[in-house]
Amino acid sequence: MPAFPMFVDLSQKSVLVVGGGQTAVQKLRALEPFGPRLFVVAPDVDPVIGRVPGVTVRNRRYSSEDLDGMDMVVAATDDRALNERVAADAGSRHLPVNVVDDPDLCSFYFGSMITDGDLCVGISTNGASPAAARELKRRIRKALPKDAGAALAVMKVLRPLVKRMYPEQRQRSRVLNRLTQRVLEAACQGEAERS
Repeated sequence: MPAFPMFVDLSQKSVLVVGGGQTAVQKLRALEPFGPRLFVVAPDVDPVIGRVPGVTVRNRRYSSEDLDGMDMVVAATDDRALNERVAADAGSRHLPVNVVDDPDLCSFYFGSMITDGDLCVGISTNGASPAAARELKRRIRKALPKDAGAALAVMKVLRPLVKRMYPEQRQRSRVLNRLTQRVLEAACQGEAERS
């Protein structure tokens, strides 16, 4: 059965990544654009982690107290016993946890993502084929207008104006649908002219 896709506002949430290697770097880079407060705990930390904006590094071994004040946890170590402990500790606190490469210990997964401004497309194969997720991501990215994020920025400005001008829901929906079509067509047209 597929996992339910849920988009969560991570801005100002605290996320702990247990582990300091390349896998931790990848997870931090995936999380960073979404604005959480990022924490890393590991005795050895890749120097790249210190260059990820806003990361607080705790150079020491993990302890369950590291979960205090956290909203989400990622176990990104190559030590299965430690990953199991992190998952159990997070579970006892009802914290969402991702254990890299061990779906049985996860309460959520990292999907393949395409982001452009406010646009975020998530792709999941439920672990069936990461290669298929990468290929689908490539195809979807190619199908999207390059200015999709800019088009959404325009709609973000227009939407509240339309809501004020058209208090009746049906009329407002029609106007917003037409505006959205035109803005996206303009984005596609601009892309075609640059090609």
